[in-house]
Formats: sequence, structure tokens, C-alpha cells
Amino acid sequence: MSACSGVPIQGAASKPVPQERIYATYPKFFTGAYVTVRRDQAPKEIGIGCENEIYIDNIRAYTIMPGEYVTFFLTDGKHVLKVDTGRGSCQGRPSSEEINVSNGISQEYKLISPPGDTLRLFRTM
Repeated sequence: MSACSGVPIQGAASKPVPQERIYATYPKFFTGAYVTVRRDQAPKEIGIGCENEIYIDNIRAYTIMPGEYVTFFLTDGKHVLKVDTGRGSCQGRPSSEEINVSNGISQEYKLISPPGDTLRLFRTM
């Protein structure tokens, strides 16, 4: 088992990313939708795990830890979500995903990091 594998969590069991790891804000506009990124809890036997950085349109926005989520508002149109490893024990290659935001249609993604593979955002909703 790798240090970057996870144990699936329910939305209620996850915690929001704390304010000190939020680096950019995304105000609500007339058109757009909410986007949520969740990260599974790390197995207890491997400890706290590692940090993952989330970039929105090439701007560092959040550092997310195991068992956390972040929700932000994006305007209508195309946006790029990038995930990268931060400090910690996990190694992985960064990846990015172009998403299309439509007015009022929320989206949810799960951050996964297969051992030795590219970090990925998997759309769940």
C-alpha cells in the first residue's frame, strides 16, 4: 500500500480547507456555478499524508490535505484546474483538467493520486 492511497469518505465526514491554506478568493458573480474538490482521508497506519496544491487558471488557490474539501465559485466558461504535490511524503506528477462551467450547474471532483502516477481530478457530480 502506498502512502498516497486513500480511504473513501462521505461528504459529511470531510472538513473544509482551513483559512490559512486559502490563497485566492473567487467572488460570486451573476453567472457561474460552485465547484467542489474533495480529497479522501489517509489510512491511519500511514499518518497524515501529504499536501496537494490546487491551482485555478494558473493561480495557486488552495492547499488540500487528506479528509478535506474546498468549494469555490467560478464564472461561466472554461477554466483550468491543476493539482500538484506540495510538501510531504507523497510523490506524484502534476496534472490539469480543463472544465466548462455553466450557469447554476455545480460540479464536484475527487482528487486521486495513484501510487507513482499522475495526480488526477475525477468528476463525481
